[in-house]
Amino acid sequence: MVTIHKTKIEKAYDTAKLKAKQFHHPVLLSVVEAIDTIDPLSFYYEGSSFFNGERFLWKDRDHTISIVGLGSTHFVSTDEKTERFFTVENEWKRFIEKAVIVSQEKWTGTGPLLFGGFRFDPLNKEGSEWKHFTNGTLQLPVFMLTKVGNENYLTTNYLCHPEEEEDSYSALMDLRNKLLSNAKMTSASPVQPNGRSVKDINPTEWKQSVQNVVNQLKQGEMNKVVLARRCKVSFDTPITSDFVLDNLWKQQPDSFIFSYERKESCFIGATPERLVKKMGKEILSTCLAGSISRGHNLLEDEKLGEELLHDEKNRYEHQLVVDSIRQGLEPYCEELSIPSTPQLMKLKDIQHLYTPVIGEASEHTTLLNLVEKLHPTPALGGVPRDKALYVIRKEEEMDRGLYAGPVGWLDAYGNGEFAVALRSGLLQENNAYLYAGCGIVADSQPESEYKETQMKFRPMLRALGGNIHD
Repeated sequence: MVTIHKTKIEKAYDTAKLKAKQFHHPVLLSVVEAIDTIDPLSFYYEGSSFFNGERFLWKDRDHTISIVGLGSTHFVSTDEKTERFFTVENEWKRFIEKAVIVSQEKWTGTGPLLFGGFRFDPLNKEGSEWKHFTNGTLQLPVFMLTKVGNENYLTTNYLCHPEEEEDSYSALMDLRNKLLSNAKMTSASPVQPNGRSVKDINPTEWKQSVQNVVNQLKQGEMNKVVLARRCKVSFDTPITSDFVLDNLWKQQPDSFIFSYERKESCFIGATPERLVKKMGKEILSTCLAGSISRGHNLLEDEKLGEELLHDEKNRYEHQLVVDSIRQGLEPYCEELSIPSTPQLMKLKDIQHLYTPVIGEASEHTTLLNLVEKLHPTPALGGVPRDKALYVIRKEEEMDRGLYAGPVGWLDAYGNGEFAVALRSGLLQENNAYLYAGCGIVADSQPESEYKETQMKFRPMLRALGGNIHD
């Protein structure tokens, strides 16, 4: 069990040192403090001076929590292909079971916390652009800002070693004080990169792949396959996550916003779709499938929304997701509530069919149990799942990496949330790779599906400083 101390930090530090000597391996000391208000973006920007390539940020779409992590105290990483969620779960439990936590309360999203993501398909060939990410890559930060409503908390995570140098912890506290002081005064304006060119990668071949899949669907062995594609945006100067994140924060306030740096790469995006959230025993999930553009005025927008609500193809595609999520969650829930008809989720560039799911978790059900059972939903893979994944590997001819995979966080108390990493891209020096996909059913038209992916590129293209018409 995790040991929670409500004593002074100095005594907790002595306890962690003693444990490290007893067990002959490092022991985590995690200190949580309530602090004055700090802007999450300012904290993220300030961290670039000391932890560039080791930062993350998360903001949920309900505006209830923001989390920013700087530095890496510990990584839980796995190349497991079939047992990756189980491996991460066990490693995390093993790591935190002897941790010393200094906190007044078990505040959600504070203390020891892992943030990261899982590749969409660990059985697919790996693209070189994703070399910094494994099948499961999650990070315990050194410093973490958690903003819940009007409350702000700072977590400091430190590994106490059996032969501890006391001045190393003192130096960490000095850096903590400097970061907090500078972040309170920071009002950074990230630099926009110079030059810009957009390359649509193999559009003709992708449309042919759509037709190939439609031909297979008409044979009746599958109901749906989701095909994704990518485009490459190049600049004359490096593109930073600070610049893209600042734009996403302003332009996509009602989406999950995330940024995850690993060395010279950063996976970043603004996704509308929750995979699953667990707070105590309460479970929330989202059925999101079926989409149409936004209108140029209120009347046109409402007309398009009504068209989507009554469109047979989109309703069918949406129901596949509802049925799949129900089947995935029912064995793990004491109660499960799913509305019988979808509603509309309206975002800046697009509107979706949306059905919320609420449940109460059974005893011993963990967040990663649920992530494993739900991923990938029919909205990202297809139906039936295994056949759809086989077709995706054959027809896409690319590595999705973390795109469309679960990205999010889990804390030491069993709470956490994972979103589906849509509307996202991979930043690497002067280049950005953007990803978008759509659900293919038997009556899909290649040109129509291609235009849908163009629409889904828009949030990230705009965040990079332009739009799809470039």
